[in-house]
Amino acid sequence: MRWILPLLISFTTLSAFEFALNPQRITPEVTCFFGEPEVMNKSNNGNMVNTCYINTKKSYVVIDSGSSYLYAKSAYKAMQKIKPLPVELVINTHVHDDHWLGNGFFAQKGVMVLGSVDFVHNAIIDSPSRIQTHISPEAYVGTIPTLPTETISSDKTLKIGEQELKLHLMEKKAHSAKDLVVFLPKSRTLFAGDLVFNDRVPSLVGGDINGWIDALDDLKKLNATTIIGGHGFRTDKKAAEMTRNYLTEMRTEIRAAIGEGLGIDETIKKVQMPAYQSLKMYDTLHRGNVEASYRMLEWE
Repeated sequence: MRWILPLLISFTTLSAFEFALNPQRITPEVTCFFGEPEVMNKSNNGNMVNTCYINTKKSYVVIDSGSSYLYAKSAYKAMQKIKPLPVELVINTHVHDDHWLGNGFFAQKGVMVLGSVDFVHNAIIDSPSRIQTHISPEAYVGTIPTLPTETISSDKTLKIGEQELKLHLMEKKAHSAKDLVVFLPKSRTLFAGDLVFNDRVPSLVGGDINGWIDALDDLKKLNATTIIGGHGFRTDKKAAEMTRNYLTEMRTEIRAAIGEGLGIDETIKKVQMPAYQSLKMYDTLHRGNVEASYRMLEWE
């Protein structure tokens, strides 16, 4: 009977914290939860990422499980109040942990989780996780880094209920080594993951500026009318423009600085891009973006 007390303590702790998530209907079949355009911290507790549910009439498909077990649980409970459908599939768009640390909640329910083969090579499952070090302990309770149960290395088309889902892997390193996007041809809805940011500056550290711009040009060919990024609130057909403009303008300015013979420190000081200084996280990320891009572009 000695096991009962620890079990009760664990259950009480797990039940003590719940995210106040607000579901937003984007299209008749897509509902999303939009996180704050800021870094994870003890105030948002990881609610700084976008996750979505696709209603296939038969079941739900989840795009990105979110930043923790309790985040995933809270989103699931909110969706069950809207319509009590089972979750049939979770798709992880890339290996950054704010997008998939909720996998464990769905794994407990026996739900298949699908991601790119990049999870085999680059997913970090060490403890403590990046999220764990930044959010409150009570918000992280129950979270066990859980990798996808199945990975793909090439494009794939799925038919689930009344929805066709086209899964497309970027050919080149972009935001991450292997970004995966999901397109619904029926409603021309694109889930772009972190290839698309809004309301905050994108993060290029660990990515590739040339591959990222190429990826956005590739996605433009889909003629999506709804584009849902990994961070930010904009979802119309022009939702990818800010990210592409920021990256292309920065690349142009850095190439010009390199052409002038400027070193990395001089280039960081010069490439300020004032048009983007009002965006959230400019002070946190822009300098690192210029530095990372310079180190790639100087070898062209």
